[in-house]
Amino acid sequence: MQAVRPIANLAVRNAAFLSRGYHGPNNFRVYTMNDMPVPEGDFFEQHRAKNRTYNAVLAAGIVIFGITFTIAKESGLIYFNYNPPKSID
Repeated sequence: MQAVRPIANLAVRNAAFLSRGYHGPNNFRVYTMNDMPVPEGDFFEQHRAKNRTYNAVLAAGIVIFGITFTIAKESGLIYFNYNPPKSID
């Protein structure tokens, strides 16, 4: 118990020192709308180019999912239980 007291005192002193040690930066500046970046180029052209890429990735994902799903179903890995199982007899 005696060994814990100096560590606790040190922690309390450090916490008090650190909690009062913050000072804001000296070169702080309030930003205005004039400091914001100005858009350049045609938005719709860039949007179309990005959207074309996203749609191609989406279409490829749908096709790959369909192929994977069909192969898994036809190979018997997946059974959906949409009809009663066949009789073993």
